[in-house]
Amino acid sequence: MKKILTCFLFVLFLIPQSLMAQQAVIDSLITFLKTAQEDTVKVNSLNLLSTQYTNTGSYEQALQCAQKAQQHAEKYNYQKGIAVSYHNIGTVNWYKGDYEKALENHSKALQIRQAIEDKQGTASSYNNIGLVYTNLGNYEKSMESFLKALKIRQEIGENQGIASTYNNIGNVYRSQGKTEKALDNYLKSLKIKEEIRMGSPNDIGNKKGLGNSYNNIGLVYTDQGDYMKSLDYYLKAIKIRLEIGDKQGVAYSYTNIGNIYYLQGKYEKALNSQMKSLKIDEEIGFKEGIAVVCANIGSVYMRQNKFEKTYYYFNRSLTLSKEIGYKAGLKVAYISLSELYEAQGDYKQSYNYHKLYSDIKDTLLNEQSSRQIAEMNTKYDSEKKDKELIKKDAEISKQQAETESQNLQRNAFITGFILVLALAFFILRSYRQKQNANNLLEEKNLLIENQKQLVEEKNLKITDSINYGKRIQQAILPSQELIKSLLPDSFIFFRPKDIVSGDFYWISEKDDKLLIAVVDCTGHGVPGAFMSMIGNTMLNEIVNVKNISEPDQILDQLNKGIVSILHQNNSETNTQDDGMDITILAIDKTNNEITFAGANHFAYLIKNNELKTLEGDVFSIGGMFGKEDIKFSNQKIKIEKGNTFYLFTDGFADQFGGEKNTKFLSSRFAELLQNIQQPDMEQQKEKLISAFDDWKGNNKQLDDVCVFGVKI
Repeated sequence: MKKILTCFLFVLFLIPQSLMAQQAVIDSLITFLKTAQEDTVKVNSLNLLSTQYTNTGSYEQALQCAQKAQQHAEKYNYQKGIAVSYHNIGTVNWYKGDYEKALENHSKALQIRQAIEDKQGTASSYNNIGLVYTNLGNYEKSMESFLKALKIRQEIGENQGIASTYNNIGNVYRSQGKTEKALDNYLKSLKIKEEIRMGSPNDIGNKKGLGNSYNNIGLVYTDQGDYMKSLDYYLKAIKIRLEIGDKQGVAYSYTNIGNIYYLQGKYEKALNSQMKSLKIDEEIGFKEGIAVVCANIGSVYMRQNKFEKTYYYFNRSLTLSKEIGYKAGLKVAYISLSELYEAQGDYKQSYNYHKLYSDIKDTLLNEQSSRQIAEMNTKYDSEKKDKELIKKDAEISKQQAETESQNLQRNAFITGFILVLALAFFILRSYRQKQNANNLLEEKNLLIENQKQLVEEKNLKITDSINYGKRIQQAILPSQELIKSLLPDSFIFFRPKDIVSGDFYWISEKDDKLLIAVVDCTGHGVPGAFMSMIGNTMLNEIVNVKNISEPDQILDQLNKGIVSILHQNNSETNTQDDGMDITILAIDKTNNEITFAGANHFAYLIKNNELKTLEGDVFSIGGMFGKEDIKFSNQKIKIEKGNTFYLFTDGFADQFGGEKNTKFLSSRFAELLQNIQQPDMEQQKEKLISAFDDWKGNNKQLDDVCVFGVKI
């Protein structure tokens, strides 16, 4: 009976989607498990059911089945079943974007498979680890894992696996933008699959792989802008996927074709292809695919200015991504909704969704996770090497003992004689080599000394030039005397990362108003300083020459000036991302009010020890996507005695430090400002500087820092 059940599971695993829909497979497995005995067959069934749930995007059910399989497998010490369970759990983690746990579980599967000498499984685990590293952007580790998988698969002659690995290596190169190398590996994969088809034309699994290869080659041609070749390969992929009933693959190909039409501006054709993809994904219940396609459809409708339909599909993508915990889908949905609200002029909502987008992006690839993963991998490698060394030491010791007992007397004289000859030879050779090495070393030392002097001279000239630039920049900044005369209750904490700064502060009097601004230019050091000089000059011209004193109008004029002077008007040819973020206050004591405006930044107001965030507009000044026609907005605030305003750049909040070496963050910065509220603004400055230095510790300063505090 057990053999019959095992055969049933093996055949069921090979049944393609053309012969049995995935839901039917799931239903069959559930029915079988209701009466299955507690043995290894049940473990295999649970693991297979976990795989099927993963394929349909039902990740929670997939995880539950894999965990049950693991429990049963451990009960019977069924190591292969335990390894497959870890494999399935890691795959679910990977789909959900939890790469730390994915790597942990795939590494556990790898250890077991190596221990039981399951070469095919070992190669599969290396392959999965490579996929995780690809998503993390650690392409060196990713390539290392794929090459290990490739070596094993070549040793055991697993042609399907070899083709799959070439495909994954191609994905790494494509992620790096190396399209030619990506194409070369995709074609290697395709060649092997076509050879397999010649020997086994009805191999469903290989046909599915052919469809994937055609699709990936199409993606490369899309990257290269060769849309005709790209469409040709997508259509080849659809043809073979229709033959085998690979509905999920067909839907993916229609999605890619829709993207081609979208790039060409053929929106009706793009919509038609994406709708075909959506229909198929809904038929097979592939939730992840539905989330992606809904985002694509929303993008097409937004291009057509059909905002109601755009909103529907973007929100459908967002809701489904939340439901299945699909973090990559959440990232796309948030940025899409941000762009939608921006197009409708609802900048507050656009800003809110952009913040959510930034948070999920940081979650997917944060430095702490990457560090933990690297440590985990190092620990695993060390444990593996220790075990191998212990095993080798035992074998070597045994061999040495046997050899020593058998050959000691016979070889004593021969060994001594050879040692004498070898010693004489090495002494003579070492003497000659030492003479030659000393001569070469003397020549190299002279050359190095000359080069060192040249480098020191150049560095001195460069440093002198930058220091001179620092004096110029300091001369342009408002003096402390001027600031104190205009704003007695104020302070400035200004600390460049390098000699010169990309941050600057500015102050001016115009039309009975006192204008102050804090500006964060693109970059730091010399490039940032150039931008700060341009920004300072333009602010003076706008206010003092053009007689403009309203903050929103100042930002409008500043944006037009930056876009114009840096030739950012043409979106097709512009590749400059230079620009600036700025917050500006206009203090009008005559009318007893303050006007605030911001470009891609915000400020804080503390009133009665309660902190309020003054949100700016979501646009930066200039940049790669700068537009001259952007309109900024004002916020009016009644002056009340004791109100304290803080304008700042992001250098303080972005500084790494503390016990866990993390960012200071805006939330902690806001809390710090509330805690240091003192009557004397200079005392506030001292506490702010002390907090920054304590947090930074021995770390390098990462960015320019500028904080301007003003008490009314």
